[in-house]
Amino acid sequence: MTESVRALVREHQMLTPGERVLVAVSGGGDSMCLLHLLWREGYQVEAATYDHGIRPQSAQDAAFVETWCRERDIPCHVGRGDVPRWAEEHRLGLEEAARALRYAFLRDTAQAAGAVKIATAHNADDNAETLLLHLLRGSGLNGLGGIPPVRGNLIRPLLTASRAEIDAYLERWDIPHVEDSTNADTTYRRNYLRHEVLPLLKAQNPNLLEGLSRTMRGLRQDSDYLEQQTAALAENAASTGSGLSYPAGELANLHHALANRVVQHLVAQLDPDVVLTAAQREAVLALCRSDDPSGRYSLPGGLTARREYDRLVLTKGTENGPFAPVPLSPGERVTVGDRVLECQWAVCPEGKFNQPGEFYLVPCPGLVLRPRRIGDAITLPARDRKTVKKLLIDSKVPRAVRDQIAVFDVGGQVAALDGFGADRAFLPKPGEKCWKISALVVPE
Repeated sequence: MTESVRALVREHQMLTPGERVLVAVSGGGDSMCLLHLLWREGYQVEAATYDHGIRPQSAQDAAFVETWCRERDIPCHVGRGDVPRWAEEHRLGLEEAARALRYAFLRDTAQAAGAVKIATAHNADDNAETLLLHLLRGSGLNGLGGIPPVRGNLIRPLLTASRAEIDAYLERWDIPHVEDSTNADTTYRRNYLRHEVLPLLKAQNPNLLEGLSRTMRGLRQDSDYLEQQTAALAENAASTGSGLSYPAGELANLHHALANRVVQHLVAQLDPDVVLTAAQREAVLALCRSDDPSGRYSLPGGLTARREYDRLVLTKGTENGPFAPVPLSPGERVTVGDRVLECQWAVCPEGKFNQPGEFYLVPCPGLVLRPRRIGDAITLPARDRKTVKKLLIDSKVPRAVRDQIAVFDVGGQVAALDGFGADRAFLPKPGEKCWKISALVVPE
């Protein structure tokens, strides 16, 4: 077993000489085996044990770990928490809450101790149980790959060791350990698989663990390759300031295995804690395949997916609604959405002076910038009269930003529309004194 651990450490470059590693130790046989083995191998080990406050004897288990470490001059860090209360406050199951608090303690302790890696004692039996759990509830490729040997700074040196091999190691080195009484409770699904299901499967195939390990290893390799392809495809995303956008047609035409992953990858860039369900990922892809150029779908974590014509847009947080009306006179600047609109006295030039970002108006006392209203219409030079709504639709202006486009209102009439220019009736003649309107992007 020791040689298989060494091989796994070398293969995945888990540890290098001189590195300090924090070992998560519960006092049980698996974690005591891991701590002893890494200590015997000469690594700079420190132990971390967490009292979850679930069992009456958990404080005694932590004291046992402290004593064992002290006798061998191994630094030991002890954390304590009231998992039952925390689980109730956060509406989580005991196992989920215990894991969250334990790993938070391990991360904080590793940082304080200067430990580069955190080692946990997951073994081959744990990995087989995890695979069966994922099969029971349904899982994608990532879940069927089981427990990875390395994830960030978390390492699992015992992942190829069976529980039987660990027991033999404990006996060989006469290592004491404590037993968690809850491990025998088969009302927990993992314990049921451990004590009832896996023994039956092992009776059918004595080499079950080795076979499942090979299967999970292959699935992880497939998943890693797909993740590499996903990351490359996700580079086509563009920042929108408040989120990300991606070509909808390109996403819709990807193979489903990659399309699903790209959607999750994009969501994770906005909020790493949001993991979409299969149904949610499919709903986002349906937006990309839809003929509706303004469809939208709400996602967890305050995220929104929407179509903006040929692009999928993902945003986080509340979208901006219509802005409050604001007056504009010569010598003033106002901000509307992501634009600064400036008004100055000028002389109307010759040529095509009615441009989207810069245009001229006859003097308009009482000019007000406001959001569009039902019935607004404008006649742009050399064009037929159109409602503002139809003009924005024909110009493929995304629905999400239409209420941020300023209408230049003079006595209830549309004198101009930001991004399009002035109405024909409000155009000055070349050489006349007039108002020059300039639109600038707000500097970041």
